[in-house]
Amino acid sequence: MNAKRNLIVFALASVLVLSILTSASMLIPANENAKENAKAPENSPVISNNWDLERVDFIHYAKSDINKNAKNPGACYKLMGVKWTSLPVNYAINPSNPQGLGESFITNAISTSAETWDAKTSSELFSNLYDVDYSAQYGVLDSKNSIVFGTYPDNNVIAVTSIWFVRASKRIVEFDMLFNTYYNWGDASSNPLSMDLQNIATHELGHSVGLDDIYSSSCSAVTMFGYSSEGEISKRTLENADILGLQKIYGL
Repeated sequence: MNAKRNLIVFALASVLVLSILTSASMLIPANENAKENAKAPENSPVISNNWDLERVDFIHYAKSDINKNAKNPGACYKLMGVKWTSLPVNYAINPSNPQGLGESFITNAISTSAETWDAKTSSELFSNLYDVDYSAQYGVLDSKNSIVFGTYPDNNVIAVTSIWFVRASKRIVEFDMLFNTYYNWGDASSNPLSMDLQNIATHELGHSVGLDDIYSSSCSAVTMFGYSSEGEISKRTLENADILGLQKIYGL
């Protein structure tokens, strides 16, 4: 009798563990151009011993053929299912770049992008006192939200933002951002041949607060649309769908 009862208890416990692991893996919806196509750099941390902590890479591609067959998501926004629980978020900008962009131009473009998101919610998302840190690196889990320039192995990738999050609490713990120096960065309002830093930074910072990419052609005007190109500046500001998604996470 005891052996039979122990067998039943073991079976129930196994089902419970399987159920927990299955539901945990569904916290963040599958992203067609994130986890599946991410190419993490060699210095990316390997998170294998703690299933509760994960990383997802959001890849921002240069504009190509828009998927006209993609399902219309209706609201034109998509939530990752995780968020910051401690605000505001500080970030570190490494202005080092091979193109001669000045520190003030870079910091102004990025901080303006951060304030663009802050202005649409009562939550103070980003700290006004960011750090200028020439030692900041992309892809290293080091309790530093690093924004840097650097090379990337795919020239069709404009930028990539990596998010580390805790499954159990659905809490973001860190983000890093890389602008691919294959592209000529600058201010596209004065040089339409350049990749506009503020335009791309606004999109990438949307990922850093919990918004996913959108790929439907019917949503191509929103800031979180997953493709961009040189000369584009329209994503410096937010569309109603971007704002609605943000406020779903952090409130009005």
